[in-house]
Amino acid sequence: MASNIETGHGVNISNFKLLIDKCAVVPNYNPSNPDITIPNMTMRWQTGDTAHQTLITAVAQSKDPINQRELLFKPHDKLVTRTLNYFESTKTNKSVKKDAKGLADKIRGFKTKIPKLPDGTPDPAHVSQAHLSYVQRQLAFKQLIELYSADPLYAPNETELNLATLQMLHTAMKNANDNIGTIIAPVMSARVTRDNALYKADTGMIDIALACKDYIISLLGAKTPATKLFTSIKFTRPRKKSS
Repeated sequence: MASNIETGHGVNISNFKLLIDKCAVVPNYNPSNPDITIPNMTMRWQTGDTAHQTLITAVAQSKDPINQRELLFKPHDKLVTRTLNYFESTKTNKSVKKDAKGLADKIRGFKTKIPKLPDGTPDPAHVSQAHLSYVQRQLAFKQLIELYSADPLYAPNETELNLATLQMLHTAMKNANDNIGTIIAPVMSARVTRDNALYKADTGMIDIALACKDYIISLLGAKTPATKLFTSIKFTRPRKKSS
C-alpha cells in the first residue's frame, strides 16, 4: 500500500490519462507542439505510470527489512539502562561510571522515529533521513561495550547483560545498518525516476498537461462548456519540504 504522500502522484497519473482520452475525441485536435500530441502524451503517461508502479513495488519489498531493523534497535534503550544500573552497583571509579552514563545517554537520546505507512510499517521515504541516527546509536553502543570490557568489575552474572551478549547485539546492529543501503537504494532510485517523469520542468507530465490545457483553450475558447471538461481536470505538485 502506498503512503498518503504517494496518493497524489497516482491521481496525477490517472488524470493525465483522462486528459489524453478527452483530447482524443476532439475532432480538430492538432497541436503544433509535438509534446502535446496524443501519441507523445500517451508515451509520457505510460512512462510515468510504469515508474510509479515500480516505486510502489520497491517500497513494498523494503518494508520487512526496514521494520526488522526498527524492532532490533527498539529494546536497546532499556537494555542499556540495565547495564548502566549494574555498572553503578559496582565499586568501579566514579569517573568511569560518569563516562558510561554519557555514552548511555547518547544512545538513548538519538531520535530515530520514522513516519508510518497506513498499514503501520515504516515509510522507506524517510528511512535514509533516519539512517544516520541508527549508525550513531550503533557506534555509541560499541563504545559503551569497549568501556565495559576495559573494566574488570563489569562482570554481571545475568546472561543478557554480559559482554558476550552485548557484543552479539552490536554485531546484529552493525549488520542491519550495513545492509540497509542495499534495501533503500532501489526505493530512492525509483522515486527519482517517478518524480522526473511527473514533475521535471518542461518535460514532466504536469507541465505537459498544463500546455495541453492552454492549447485546448486556444482551440475551443476559454468560456465554452467543452473547455471546462478539460480545465476541470486537476493536477497538483508535491509540497516543498521546509528547510
